[in-house]
Amino acid sequence: MIRVVPVRAAVAALYMAGVLWLSALPGRTVASWGFSGRTLDLLHIPMFTGLALATLWAIVGSRRQRALLVFVGLALFAAGDELLQLWVPGRDASLADFVRDALGVLIGIGIAEAARPVALALRREWER
Repeated sequence: MIRVVPVRAAVAALYMAGVLWLSALPGRTVASWGFSGRTLDLLHIPMFTGLALATLWAIVGSRRQRALLVFVGLALFAAGDELLQLWVPGRDASLADFVRDALGVLIGIGIAEAARPVALALRREWER
């Protein structure tokens, strides 16, 4: 059974709100930051890696169900985020950005799975 920890979910929701805020910034504003287009493209990956980690932290349940729920949910969020940019001046929706977002989610899930044994060992030590 899947359950959501409310305080942790609030952190994930704030992170999502931050992603939407960044996506709603006009292209001129984003260009003024001085990043190259390639750098901005690549920043999708760590941004969605962090979002996946925050979202996984908020959900309690079986590993497979959590991973699937987070991947599908954040892939849908990423698609909506890209579509939002159709209405933002100087921005555009991009399939390549969506793929980078999905890759970031997969990396986040992979990091969480790789860190799981360490987290379990630390929990056992803490409970002693």
